[in-house]
Amino acid sequence: MASIGDSDAEMVLAELELTRGLTVQMAALSTLGVFVAAAALGGLFQVVTGQPATFRFAPGVAWWTTALDGLVILLLVTVILVPHEWLHGLAIRYYGGEPKYGVGVAHFILPYAYATTNHEFTRDQFVVVLVTPLVVMTGVGVPVMLAFEWGWLVIPLAANAAGAIADLWMTMTLLAFPADVRIEDHRNGVRIVGRESDRRGTLSMTAVVWDALAGAAVAAIGVFVVLAVGGPLVLDVLAVDSLTIGTPDTLGFLFSFSSTPDEISMSVGPGVLGIGAAVGSLYAFLRSYRRARSRSDEKRAGRE
Repeated sequence: MASIGDSDAEMVLAELELTRGLTVQMAALSTLGVFVAAAALGGLFQVVTGQPATFRFAPGVAWWTTALDGLVILLLVTVILVPHEWLHGLAIRYYGGEPKYGVGVAHFILPYAYATTNHEFTRDQFVVVLVTPLVVMTGVGVPVMLAFEWGWLVIPLAANAAGAIADLWMTMTLLAFPADVRIEDHRNGVRIVGRESDRRGTLSMTAVVWDALAGAAVAAIGVFVVLAVGGPLVLDVLAVDSLTIGTPDTLGFLFSFSSTPDEISMSVGPGVLGIGAAVGSLYAFLRSYRRARSRSDEKRAGRE
């Protein structure tokens, strides 16, 4: 009869908790995510409806208009936390857990809401719990936004996507582990339980943040240079007298060019930041995932 070695004994493989450093880094990455989501959703809204998304909620007749608009935007960003956490809880309940809800301020830096449980999950079950709010709210909210032409929905949908940054990071971390590991959820994070042979490398949030910021900066500068330098030259060769990409004075404005006998004018808008943020975020997550897989392959090769 074969004996079970120490390598087959279950142990805690990793503790994913919101440390002070991780809190600061997550806040930075979530801020970047807001620009990515807002630019993408705003651009989609304009392409489909033919008009830019506007965020004016009060009539422009008094000094308090801007302040009231700001309060409404803050309210939309805050209220979206309720369905976000409720959907986490709904997925928890689906797999047999009893959700518990709460709010807190991580290390006096980052306000957050949470849904947790004492239930134990498989890896794939917990991945579903993590991504349910992002998938459901985006899948329902975007069609509603476009069908009713409610451009203001860009705000809560972008906030929901940014709030899911931590969920996506945790999902990528879990997917680097085998499917048979078990996940224990708790208020401050999750515990991954399995055998020693299941151990994997975890993602470095420091690397994610710096990769995201560096990638965003390089992409934004690159797009700016291409548009500012190459755009007028190419359009002049093509004999194009006027071109505008996006709507001026909105987040989706990217580039405008006008050539007359008297002057040539060109401007580049904040859309380059949205492109840069999107490219930077994608670059960061892909590099992080490759790091985790690379460490896993190295450990597997070492055991062999």
